[in-house]
Amino acid sequence: MQDPGEDDATPEEEPPGHGPRRSRWSLRVPPWLTAEHWRGLTWRDLAARQRAGSRFEPGPLGLLGVMLAAMAATLLILQTGSGGLGGGREELADEPVSVPGPPDGRLRMMMVGDSATQGSSGDHTWRYHLWSHLSDQGVDFDFVGPSDGMYSLDEREAGDHTYAEPDFDTDHAARWGATAQDLSSDIARVAAEHEPQYLLLLAGTEDILAGGGADHALDGIAETVSTVRVVLDEARFVVGELPRVHGTDDDGRVNDEIARFNMGLVDLAGQMSSGSSPVVVAQVAKDYSPADDNWDANNPNVRGELRIAAAFADALAEPLGVGSRFPRPLPELSTGPRIAPEPDYEETDDGLLLTWAAVPGATDYRVLQRRVNPSPDEASVIPAEVVGEGDQRSLRVESLFSGARYEFTVRPLKGRDEGVESEPIQLVWDDDPPPGPSWVRVQAEGSVVTWEDVAEAGHYEVWVRQLECVPDDRPAPADDRRAPGDVQTEDSGTDGQDGTGSREPGEEDPRPSPSSPQTPRPEPEPAPRPSPPPAPEPSGGTSCEPRDGRGPEDGEGWRTLGSAGERPRWEATVSGPYEVVVRSYRDYVEGGYSDSVVLGD
Repeated sequence: MQDPGEDDATPEEEPPGHGPRRSRWSLRVPPWLTAEHWRGLTWRDLAARQRAGSRFEPGPLGLLGVMLAAMAATLLILQTGSGGLGGGREELADEPVSVPGPPDGRLRMMMVGDSATQGSSGDHTWRYHLWSHLSDQGVDFDFVGPSDGMYSLDEREAGDHTYAEPDFDTDHAARWGATAQDLSSDIARVAAEHEPQYLLLLAGTEDILAGGGADHALDGIAETVSTVRVVLDEARFVVGELPRVHGTDDDGRVNDEIARFNMGLVDLAGQMSSGSSPVVVAQVAKDYSPADDNWDANNPNVRGELRIAAAFADALAEPLGVGSRFPRPLPELSTGPRIAPEPDYEETDDGLLLTWAAVPGATDYRVLQRRVNPSPDEASVIPAEVVGEGDQRSLRVESLFSGARYEFTVRPLKGRDEGVESEPIQLVWDDDPPPGPSWVRVQAEGSVVTWEDVAEAGHYEVWVRQLECVPDDRPAPADDRRAPGDVQTEDSGTDGQDGTGSREPGEEDPRPSPSSPQTPRPEPEPAPRPSPPPAPEPSGGTSCEPRDGRGPEDGEGWRTLGSAGERPRWEATVSGPYEVVVRSYRDYVEGGYSDSVVLGD
């Protein structure tokens, strides 16, 4: 600790590698330790030495507050030396400053801070958790301030009232994105208007995120405290440590400065506390895990809100005597948006359109898709962009299989925290069946079947059934053969009128040659007329025809040969007497059947 007599000495810097540099506020001597310190006090002594260009420069009201505090302290020292307040006790200034208890009546509390205190769409806010705790303790209190809403993530402005639990006292004096320096600029006016007895301050993160250091943020805290005291000299202050961040582009530097801020804050509170206006530190940073307790880099989710509220409740309870400490362990609460989306769907020419109303606090959505049947699969996130228009959200789903049953679920997110997902909706996509193929014909001597392509179909299936073949029972053609003597030629006359008559094959011409003398012969005895040969039996052929004129949907004996592909053509893989039918498909949607054609031997 710095020697009180060496206010103007330059503090030695700690060697590198020994943790974050200490804030200049941590090198200050509590102002009530010695009378000599108070007698030489000026307003600049409330800000310790610092690097060039970063000196604490309070505003007019802050300067007035510091000067009044210095005058009061000087008067206190003089009275002590003359035996007034101290009764001649030389060591009174070295004793701990007593902390006043709560004032009578309803306690007026005002929360001042940045986005972590204001909250955004769908949040509980740590204000709610503190309100709930103090209410359970039976504390008679009133939250005051100029605002009662949160920051709208959609509209990018204040005035959002979609609290996760809206039934509480929502008044506050926090502003989204405000630095500690910003808050100090008009805090005197706000304090004069709302007259808080307790000012709960959580600020400084935005100063550091903007590139400033811990000293810059601490200057803003000191300015706020001193300025409020101008109008409310007995205000009690609870100032919160800053929790670390996770997910910025500069986490290392930011968290180093936050560590310096938190170390300096303890010393700053000690320096600025007085018997009537104590400054108490809420240990917000203790056990705070930004990766788990923030929904983005620096804003608390419901777990972080609980930790902040618990830290402020503990500081109010001890040493300020307001209520009791926050119960431990902290309750387990679900993070993310608490309202489940209610999706609906519409089939369009460009795919399935899912729509739902925006959920308060959701910064994004994940839509999960699962095929229920056929061939069920695991749910997966659809890699498509959710489109926002007003308070409506939509996503177009493509590449679905016609005729398949799907299930969709919408899950809202706030930053990296998933919320309550929707009830699943199921549907069968594009189940209007395509018509059956037409103009089916057999070509290439029965080896190829073709048909007209169906525009609504994606592929085809071939069905076959053996024809029903029966013996051919039609009469055989008449036999032209006759018995000998029954067949006449054009040359023959009747009864041998031409001198030749009829003869069996191979029989010599009975007419003598001209040189031979004609010798009369006796007529042979007529041979008996042979009977006609019997009619031949049928040739043994068969006749094959369709069995019943019914197709695969209601006929018997049909079997599928599977998919024939996308082309309107099938090369026969069976031989013999078959009838063939072609069915159209669109993915899983079963379409109509064609008329049958006969595939012969």
